[in-house]
Amino acid sequence: MRSLCKTSILAATLGFAGITQAASMEVSFDIPQVTTGKYARPYVAIWAEQGKESKPLLVWHLQGKEDKWLKDLRRWWRKIGRYDAHVDSLTGATKGPGHYQETLDLGDWSEFTLYVEAARENGGRSLVKTNIDLNSAKQYNIPAEAEIGPIQISINP
Repeated sequence: MRSLCKTSILAATLGFAGITQAASMEVSFDIPQVTTGKYARPYVAIWAEQGKESKPLLVWHLQGKEDKWLKDLRRWWRKIGRYDAHVDSLTGATKGPGHYQETLDLGDWSEFTLYVEAARENGGRSLVKTNIDLNSAKQYNIPAEAEIGPIQISINP
């Protein structure tokens, strides 16, 4: 009887684990080559908003010193940056021109607006967004802006 009970509990646990498994998404984008006298690598932030909630997913900025330019990611700063002390767990160093692909954890969110913001010191700023619904499309495309190339998003169940 104990063996049957343990087996039933294990099966139920595994069943619930499958139901609550978090989705992830792959975000591919380019940082364009900018021809200017003084080039600074852009800061990049990716986050999701659902109603009044915001979830940081990625931030690239200068590492190891006070970062006064982080505020140039204006929308991200207003929504998350100035409030969230845990954002360092999602950060990485700024990166130069090239193609990048990041896999981001969505948790249990199924409908949200995804934001991508890029800003350069003494340069431009780009903010793009798209609505994501995990129950419908699995591929999304966002056109290029001045500071960030075209963005491709693939949802992984």
